[in-house]
Amino acid sequence: MISNKPNKYHVSTIQRAVDVLNLFRESEKLSFTQMLDSLEYSKSTLFRVLHTLEENRYLSRDKHGWYELGTSIFVLGNRVSQANQLKKVAGPHMKKLSWENNLAVHLGILDRLEVIILDKCDPPNNIKMVSRAGATVPAHCTGQGKTLLAYSSLNVIKTIVSKYGLTRYTENTIVTLPALLKELEKIKERGYALDKSEHERHIRCVCLPILNQNNQIEAAISMTGLVAEFPDEEAMVQKVGVIQETRDRIRRDLGFI
Repeated sequence: MISNKPNKYHVSTIQRAVDVLNLFRESEKLSFTQMLDSLEYSKSTLFRVLHTLEENRYLSRDKHGWYELGTSIFVLGNRVSQANQLKKVAGPHMKKLSWENNLAVHLGILDRLEVIILDKCDPPNNIKMVSRAGATVPAHCTGQGKTLLAYSSLNVIKTIVSKYGLTRYTENTIVTLPALLKELEKIKERGYALDKSEHERHIRCVCLPILNQNNQIEAAISMTGLVAEFPDEEAMVQKVGVIQETRDRIRRDLGFI
């Protein structure tokens, strides 16, 4: 049952913008008068909402002054579509890799300035990692983050560092930009990243990039385990081959190879 009590988290201005955008579910173009009649807002209120949406490219106007969805809607929709396709294709391969090696497998993307875990697979008979799909992780001290940064532009790297800093989580965390850039160069040269307990003291990780047909970074796939499962760098590097095989199967299924 829906309550009629006002929601203290409800923001009326944002709701008005959402109401306007929802009108385009069934109409390709709408005039100001049509929206005014449908929403029953005052002219001044509707004008302000439309102006804001147009300024941010969520709406645009044709030569007759009619409103239609703008490029920002297309960009966001395309981003969601790509992420869903990536998750759908990679899922079965990730599960197989996880279950065969009895280790957690993660799929991550760089969404603007955030490293997001797009998907995660845990093996049936092992300790479950606290990470979860949809969560964000630090870029400078995780296998996912360092891999995604290694294949990003210097401008993106510096912008992320400027915004989030280089927080120290363990004694192994990289905390200076020169050291981070040196690490990213090494990752790109060898084709994989290692997280040697840089974010969490008892966790280690091996990560590889998923590149598209233009050799641009789309995502990162990693295998994560406890220090007991990855006691040294040699044990971590031994997993590069099986992750690479899985990564290449995902790339083929996505049409990148």
